[in-house]
Amino acid sequence: MKAVILAGGKGTRLRPFTEALPKPMLPIGVKPILEIVIEYLKIYEFDEITLGINYLKESITHYFEDGKRFGVKITYSVEKKPLGTAGAVKKAAKNINETFAVVLGDIIADIDYNALLKYHKEMGAVGTMVIIENTLKIPYGVLELDARENGIIANLKEKPEITFPVYAGVVMLEPKALNYIKDGEFLGMPDLFLRLRDNKEKIVAYHHKGNWVDIGQDIDQYLKVNHDVMKGKLKFKSNLLNVIFGKKI
Repeated sequence: MKAVILAGGKGTRLRPFTEALPKPMLPIGVKPILEIVIEYLKIYEFDEITLGINYLKESITHYFEDGKRFGVKITYSVEKKPLGTAGAVKKAAKNINETFAVVLGDIIADIDYNALLKYHKEMGAVGTMVIIENTLKIPYGVLELDARENGIIANLKEKPEITFPVYAGVVMLEPKALNYIKDGEFLGMPDLFLRLRDNKEKIVAYHHKGNWVDIGQDIDQYLKVNHDVMKGKLKFKSNLLNVIFGKKI
């Protein structure tokens, strides 16, 4: 099993913490985020991992080296210029010739990768995007106007909540997907999926119903995640909690 972890961003929203460390090396508890991601992938038998790196890359290469200490094989793909998420994957996965996962290096989620891979294969997809439900609370009363008559109020909902699916930062790809990215092209992952769609390739969504946390939103979110994890407020699956707290699985 092979995976590409994208860990090259500058983490500008987490400054000044990221002045000294790249975002994926910031700790959750006592472990860097990236170490948690790698050890969790290892549970699902991902044993060959390519890290896409750029900003303060030596912090990552010195810590993980060849991956032997973590029971995996780690190689590196260095971006000399920004390529976007899909462009970075094109560069990092050029020698991969089988189904592989792509994971953002600042996402912690208790995804069942066995179930994800099975779904991807059963659907016959070229690309499978993991999605989660996000709820947005509107802080105002929302009006529904009668389309037939100007100014007539048909309904009013006070501070409604809207739930919609969003990209969770994890995808499963077939090597064929990389054919739709030019070498050195700047391209985001959502744009790659739209390009696959436009070329009649099958793309599907996998709904993750477990826990999911984006570390990279801002400093307050990062500190809150640390607090919630240490206080047991985030109900991750036990295998991910074991990874975070260093327990044997």
